[in-house]
Amino acid sequence: MRLKPIQIADKIKELSGINIFENTRKRPVVEMRSLLCYLLREKLGMRWTNIALFFKSQGKTLNHATVIHAVKTYRINRNHNNKLMEYERMFKFKSDLNYDEIDKIHYLENKVRNLEMKFIHPLLSIIKDIPEDRYDETQKFIERLKKGWEWKEKVL
Repeated sequence: MRLKPIQIADKIKELSGINIFENTRKRPVVEMRSLLCYLLREKLGMRWTNIALFFKSQGKTLNHATVIHAVKTYRINRNHNNKLMEYERMFKFKSDLNYDEIDKIHYLENKVRNLEMKFIHPLLSIIKDIPEDRYDETQKFIERLKKGWEWKEKVL
């Protein structure tokens, strides 16, 4: 099972006893927050802005620049606080799709749905429902129908 950002955050809170979404600059909170940012960026491959949006969804306002700074300072914090490395090692990550790829997939799926709604003619949805064993018959019928229209246009 792939870890979700909220699961990682909850585990860090459970291990450390620190609410990383608290609006404070106290060193222990900042260090645990930098651990979360590091894991989300380096292990899950989340974009900087998506990490900031995740924090915002949990009540902590950060921007992408703050997230970048947190990831950079994590490496320094880790050298001074052995608990950070200990907590980091407790997480195991799969290397299949990262969140950036998932975002792209969702974006493209939505784009396709919107284009289908915008450009697909109602007749296409009718044609999609035709049984495969009736394709030839349907094609011949449509071709005859089109020839009939051409004939009528020539007469008029």
